[in-house]
Parts: sequence; C-alpha cells; structure tokens
Amino acid sequence: MPSTGPVRDRGGDRWEQALARAGHAPRRAGNRFTLLRDGARTFDQWFDRIERAERWVHFENYFFMADDIGRRFASALSQKAREGVPVRVVYDPVGSSSVPRSYWDGMRRAGVEVRAANPPSLRAPLYSLCRDHRKIVGVDGVYASTGGVCVSESWVQHADNGLIYRDTAVGVEGPVVADLELAFARMWDTLGPPLPPDERLGDTADDIAADTIPPTDGAEARVVLQAPGRLRILRVMELAILAARERLWISDPYFLSTPRLSRALLEAAGDGVDVRIVLPATNDHPSIGALERAGYGRALDAGVTIFEYLGPMMHAKTTVIDGRWARVGSTNLTAANFVSSWDLDLLVEDRGFAGELEALFEDDFAHARVIESDSRSRSVTAKPFGRRSAGRGTPLRRAPGVPASFSRLGGEVLREAEAPHEARHRAVAAGTGLTAVGVSLLVARYPRLLAWPLAALGAAAGASQVRGALHRRAADDGG
Repeated sequence: MPSTGPVRDRGGDRWEQALARAGHAPRRAGNRFTLLRDGARTFDQWFDRIERAERWVHFENYFFMADDIGRRFASALSQKAREGVPVRVVYDPVGSSSVPRSYWDGMRRAGVEVRAANPPSLRAPLYSLCRDHRKIVGVDGVYASTGGVCVSESWVQHADNGLIYRDTAVGVEGPVVADLELAFARMWDTLGPPLPPDERLGDTADDIAADTIPPTDGAEARVVLQAPGRLRILRVMELAILAARERLWISDPYFLSTPRLSRALLEAAGDGVDVRIVLPATNDHPSIGALERAGYGRALDAGVTIFEYLGPMMHAKTTVIDGRWARVGSTNLTAANFVSSWDLDLLVEDRGFAGELEALFEDDFAHARVIESDSRSRSVTAKPFGRRSAGRGTPLRRAPGVPASFSRLGGEVLREAEAPHEARHRAVAAGTGLTAVGVSLLVARYPRLLAWPLAALGAAAGASQVRGALHRRAADDGG
C-alpha cells in the first residue's frame, strides 16, 4: 500500500534516539506493506512468492503441521529446490514436535536444506527452554513477510471445523526486507555452516546500506529482533505506550505481561487514552486464559476496555497507536516470550498502514464482547460490544491536556532507553524474576519441555550417586 506520510511529531530526535536504542533497530524509509488477515490470504501470498522465486527462498516458522497446508508448503518448497533455486527452512523442534521425520526428509531429498532451531539437549537443559517463535518468509531479497501465522490448516477456513485461529501477518517490499533477511541469516548461521555470501544483504544492521534495496514511495519502518532475555520489544512497547495521546489498541492471545508494562497501560488509561485490549474468548491454553481473566479487574477499574473475541481464537500480535504507529509481529506480550523466545516484530510509522490496522481492530471489536467489572465485588461480567464502537479512530474518552508520555513512568523508561548501561543493575533483579515467571509459564504451556531439565538433573544426580558408590567401594577395598 502507498504511504500517506511518515510520523515525525513524537518528540523529534530524542524520541527517535530512544526508540532506536531500545529496539536496536534503525528506521528505514521507502517501504510498502500489505496487511494480511488470517491464514488464507497469507498463504496465498506466500505460495505466490515462492512460485516466482529466482534467487532464493528463506522460510522460518515456529509451528509446522504435516497436514494439508503443511504438505502443500513442502511440495512448493521442494519444487523450487528441484528447479535449482536455493531453499532453506528453519523450524522449531518443540513447536513442530508432532511433525514426523519423513516430512523433513522428503524436503531434504528434493534439495531443500532444513535445520532445527535449538534442539533440546541434555548438555544445556535450561537453554532448551528457549524457542524460535519467529515467522519469516524471505524471497530473492525483494520480498519478506512476518506476523503470527503458522504452517497449518488450523489457520485456514474449513467447512467442517471452521477457522481455528484469527491472525495477522504482513507482506513487505522495500529496504526493511534486508533487516528481515538479516534476522534469518543470524539464526541460520548459529545452526550450521553460514549462509552463502550471495544470499546475504548485510552482516549487521549497520552494514545494510541505504541502497541495498532501493526505497519506494512508501512508509518508514524498523524491525525489532527479540532474543531470550534481551527484552527489546518490551522496552519499545513501553516507549510507544508512553507516547500514546488518544488511543492505544492491542491484540494478543496470551496477555500475561510484566508489571511495568501493565502499569504503563493503566497510566495511559488514567491519562484519558482510549486503551483497548482484544483477547480470545476461548484460549487454546485454558490455564493461561484463566490467568488472563484474573487480572481483568484492576485494568477495568483503571479505564482499560477489554474485549473477548467471539470468533476463532485471537492469535494476532498487533498494536496500533493514535492511527500513526503500528506493530505486527510474532511476540506475545508475556513474560515467557520476553525471556525465553526468539521473536520478530515489524514497527511501521505511517498513517495509511496504521489506518488499515485500525479498521481491522474495528471489525474485531464488532465480533467481540466487552468485559465490565463491578469494583465493589471485583466480579467480571461480559456483554456484547454491539454499537458501542465509535467510528474508526474515535476514542471513547477524550484525552486531557497532559499526554501519557509525560507521566512519571514515561520519564523513567525514556531515561533508561537513552542510557541503557545505567539501567543494567536495576535490570538484573527484574530479569531474574521474569526468568522465573517465564519458565513457569513455558512449563504450563509446554509440559514436555520440563522433561529435559528433569532428565538432566536426574542423570546428574544418578551419575553422582554412582561415582560416590564407586569411591566408597574403592575405599573399602583399599582398607
């Protein structure tokens, strides 16, 4: 889509410097984006781009299934490899644990190079909790895509079972494609021989020259790469929330965030910002859904509007602020993702794209129920949203004269973003706590992950007992 103008009134150079430091993500101008709602449209674009590939296909996804959609992708990637185009696939062995070995072997026989990201290992059982949760498609260095859509027919409408997941992805053309390709290259390089030079667009973000991919008449954007424990998207989200003046809308499937991010949202609502959060009415992890609801009361009392989407499970990881700033990516706003996942988020500063995303939110609001709280009893009730939704871009509450960006929390986060080294000592305690919470949430979501640390501890304990017994026997024999 063409740009309708960049956003430059968020605090000038100071805002840009803080955002760049917080996300380690340079801003690039001249990009075009296609907002992709749900799996069918996303898959159509991915298949089309794979079919037209001439130089390479890079494909990375957390969750594959060997179902009809999974087999179609295996066939398309294999066919392209047979044509002599380099095809490289990265999958997460925990997220894709149900996929049989024959699925990957079939692609390998066709010439596709397939690698598993961070396979669970007894040598580093705790590191095995870290998962590659990203979704990246890169073709020929001119097209890329990211978002929350996985490789499964659960993301496609079927007459027999309905659409299981409501999701959002984005297709990208322009200079920021180089950042998405860099993200893939960095992961690929950690898993074996590095990516060949003729498939690289730069080894660091600074290496990517302005003319690596010629800019179009398009939007400004940046790519934030989230790695285990780095907390980059968390800090970027804090800054973005604090800059909100009129409205702040978020969709997330597992919204169990950090105390400070939650406080930022509550302060924004207290400043009169129209804060809305869209969550699933039915969660594929019921325990996480129950934990989400346990936190509704305080948010509702602060003025946050919570929606539970009544259609397929809400799986989109998106944010739109003031009709100007938009986020589409793979990061769930949970402590678990912040401390233990590789993720990727695209941040777009453009009124046209943000307006499209707002329209998508408005449609979701129309198919959701709004949650209300009785603060006296702390009970939570739900009712249809109906026609409470104002026209697109109209806030439910008008902001007073003081924007959220000048709140006490805003100064705190902005100072940390401008001087990250000064915040390291304060971050240690927070990081330790987040790690504990993250590990707990991961185990709740993926019980099989617990088997690796327990197996390692059990093996270590057993080995220690055996060594002790042998030493005692040797001592007895010597005595």
